[in-house]
Amino acid sequence: SSGSKGNSLFIESEHTRVLVDIGLSARQITQRLQSVSVEADSIDAIVLTHSHNDHIRGAGVFSRQNGTPIYGHPETLDDLLRYLRGREPLVPWENTFQIKDLRFTPFRVSHDAFPTVGYLISDGSKTIAVCTDTGCVTPEIEEHLAQAGFIVLESNHDPDMLMDGPYPWDLKERIASRVGHLSNRDAGSLLQRLLNGRIEKVLLAHLSDENNTPQLARDTVLELVGARYEDLIDVVGQKIVSPVYRF
Repeated sequence: SSGSKGNSLFIESEHTRVLVDIGLSARQITQRLQSVSVEADSIDAIVLTHSHNDHIRGAGVFSRQNGTPIYGHPETLDDLLRYLRGREPLVPWENTFQIKDLRFTPFRVSHDAFPTVGYLISDGSKTIAVCTDTGCVTPEIEEHLAQAGFIVLESNHDPDMLMDGPYPWDLKERIASRVGHLSNRDAGSLLQRLLNGRIEKVLLAHLSDENNTPQLARDTVLELVGARYEDLIDVVGQKIVSPVYRF
């Protein structure tokens, strides 16, 4: 699930099952996991990118129900405490960390919840990059995404739809700012520089319901990267479970 109102990414390796963010209710997450034949109590960890509600909503209840440890930057976990009951196992990280056979390398992104991070996630042979909340592309972001074969990348809004839409002006400014969210064209420009033989799949994520459409996001990105990459670019949403991707 990925969008302005709820985000959660399920990743499974040979020995490990994790959720990157858990921005839906514990009940919704449990149901969606079951729809792909995964039981909630088999999840080894929840790994948080930041403390905005659309990324943490189900963390406390899911953790208590299943005994699932919650990993995050120490300040992210401090922010989370007000939503917890003190029984959840919390694991602060400082730098790169390991969960069974998965190695997580956090990198800084430009968002208005401090700190917010993306992750490189590797089992030693394959690497996934997750970058879903950033207002601009920094050299650090580009450097990390260039190491991945599978990329989950924010493509939040179309600037014209945002400015013509119903949001109050201060919210429009926040979204469009360097600490807001990445536009379709920003995502496409980044991918234009990154796409090469190494990258097997790109998922456009964190789309706004009000200021974007899946077709528009995909079309804008393909306009920049070229139609030859059509089979490589997919879009994921928040209302239904995405297909299962294997690589």
